[in-house]
Amino acid sequence: MDLDILKRGFKLVEHIYDSQDLELHRIKEVGNGLAEKHWIGKQWLVDELSECMYNEDIHVAAGWLGLTSYLLRKKFPDNNITNSDMDPGCKVMGEYLFHDQNIRFKTLNTITQSNSIVNTQVYVNTSIEHIRQEQVEYLLGKLKTGTTVALQSNNYYSVDDHCNCCKDLNEFIDKTPIKNILYSGEMPFKNHDRYMVIGIV
Repeated sequence: MDLDILKRGFKLVEHIYDSQDLELHRIKEVGNGLAEKHWIGKQWLVDELSECMYNEDIHVAAGWLGLTSYLLRKKFPDNNITNSDMDPGCKVMGEYLFHDQNIRFKTLNTITQSNSIVNTQVYVNTSIEHIRQEQVEYLLGKLKTGTTVALQSNNYYSVDDHCNCCKDLNEFIDKTPIKNILYSGEMPFKNHDRYMVIGIV
């Protein structure tokens, strides 16, 4: 975890509370988005992905506050990195937290605006559990052959928004249409396990 970013998180909470430019429930989002488990899970992705790619353009879809993009920026200082989320508030919060990291934040629904990811060289999505399976397949089908993908899901069924969990890593692999899997693994947390697949479509 990065102390400077955590300090910015506290400042962002104060900003939301004082200015009310964003809804007050966003305060909870900041706390959740910068929680230790997210740092650990996303750093795991960056570490494994770094073995599979070099100086390509990266698109982090459903990127929320931008933590994955920030950790990728630390590892890949010269790559073009786009962080997109369909929630406009995520762009505001991401730019507040990571304004000096040369990350492009976009408000974007990559399902309805799938042309936005067609030319990316690396597609990252750590929120597959939030996306219906037919939409996952549609998105990956829009990527060009040879695109590197890094995906995470989990078995955290008790969260209302989780519509596409997997019971184990094997199910996640079986459901994910990737031609060449370069890495797969799981990471246990207190209430769930997180699964990851990296490969080429």
